[in-house]
Amino acid sequence: MSEAATFEDGLNRLEEAKNIALGWRIVGQMEPHTLEDAIQMLRDSSAHAAKVYELLYAEIAHRSK
Repeated sequence: MSEAATFEDGLNRLEEAKNIALGWRIVGQMEPHTLEDAIQMLRDSSAHAAKVYELLYAEIAHRSK
């Protein structure tokens, strides 16, 4: 893979992680109306956190090569 394509992949990973984090910040400002809503929000939060972690981990691993 060319260096330019690798750089572009890194930017895409960082941009996606940023967008997920910003979107979740907005969603996180809403209060749940029921216990079920709260449980679902926590599940969604952990899924979003896992995706951001994966993207950032991949970028850090790539940069450490």
